[in-house]
Amino acid sequence: MPTGRALDIATLVTWLAAEALGAFMVRGWIATGGARAARQRPPGPDVMSLPVLVAHAGLNVLALLCWIIFVVAHAKPAAWLALVLLAPAIGLGISTVTIWTPYPGPRPQRDRAESERQAPADDGGQAAGGPGVLPDHEVKRALEDEELRHKLVDELLARNLAPPPARTVGWNLRPLIPAGHGVLAIATFVLAVLAVIAAA
Repeated sequence: MPTGRALDIATLVTWLAAEALGAFMVRGWIATGGARAARQRPPGPDVMSLPVLVAHAGLNVLALLCWIIFVVAHAKPAAWLALVLLAPAIGLGISTVTIWTPYPGPRPQRDRAESERQAPADDGGQAAGGPGVLPDHEVKRALEDEELRHKLVDELLARNLAPPPARTVGWNLRPLIPAGHGVLAIATFVLAVLAVIAAA
């Protein structure tokens, strides 16, 4: 296979890999409520802009279609058009780096259950002011009643002397997803430029 054709195919392979990772990221973004948050008015500061995401994905898909036409039909104008579309697509992708890093995902159920279990409850069984905090009126009432005071001290001692819950140590690979997407995008652009130069 000539070097030029090898570059064309290598560009297509890295491009498809980048698109696959991008689609996976968008699926995770939708699954964790990102699309719903983006439609709220006004959106929060750490919410992905829906127009930016649509423009990024749309330009990428159009550029990829142009590249496929170039690979199949050897149409050099399609390759140049693919480069013209790919450059702003990558720029829009770079503008989303702070949102995607680390890659959004649901918080583990185990962590949520632990935090709920550690929240103290008042006599009515409801959470009282967040983890480790009792409302002032509960503390005052406990200090005035000797039995409640002993109970409060016992509970505080038991909570503070209890061993911490066991945590499993593991690698968090989620940040590698947007990083891999970005590396593949840059590799695709470099390969595309080399392929267009070789085809000229």
